[in-house]
Amino acid sequence: MKTVSAFLFAILFTSNSWASPSCAQLKEELKAMQAAQKHVMASLVSNHETFASSLEEYSTLVKASQGSDIKTVSVKMNESAQAFRDRGVQGKKTAVKLNSATEDLLARVAACLK
Repeated sequence: MKTVSAFLFAILFTSNSWASPSCAQLKEELKAMQAAQKHVMASLVSNHETFASSLEEYSTLVKASQGSDIKTVSVKMNESAQAFRDRGVQGKKTAVKLNSATEDLLARVAACLK
């Protein structure tokens, strides 16, 4: 599952609108920023739900497993742990980009309000 759609990233982090001094565009950029924040928060909640479901699944597997099956469960748990770490790394990158874009946008809003 992607934390934020590629389309939204294209709008927020690669468009020239971030560098534009135009105050007229700010309303649309604020709406886009709000949408990005909603997507990030929904992804965060989803990741927590996925993590909890994974733990429940592994708990069920461990209860039902015997002998060498435990090793298989352990391998799958380690794979899941790595997947969650990878999501965390991507989440940190997303947060840095979103924070940078937010700072830029707020600075331009402040300049337009002067």
